[in-house]
Amino acid sequence: MLAVFKAGRLEYKRAGYPAANKRIAEVLEEQSKRVYIDSVTIALPWAVAGDKTKAFFWLEKALAEKSDLTRIVKTSPTFDSLHSDPRFSAILRRMNLPQ
Repeated sequence: MLAVFKAGRLEYKRAGYPAANKRIAEVLEEQSKRVYIDSVTIALPWAVAGDKTKAFFWLEKALAEKSDLTRIVKTSPTFDSLHSDPRFSAILRRMNLPQ
């Protein structure tokens, strides 16, 4: 995890907050090829970086994996940028949560 924070810090200094989140997500994706990283954990920085496509990809994967962290999807402010997207309502329906 130290590599994730180091990469994010360096990118933040270079290009700002959205770019840092994108870099964090990229590093998490790379690490997830070698060790298990919950898919919601990878979706979070993609959502903050503004990449809805990748955020939803990882949220869908989290649902398929039956991740325990999906319980935060509706209430976490990190995912607020996804609320207006129809895919978000579809995810909530699949989780049996009210929209």
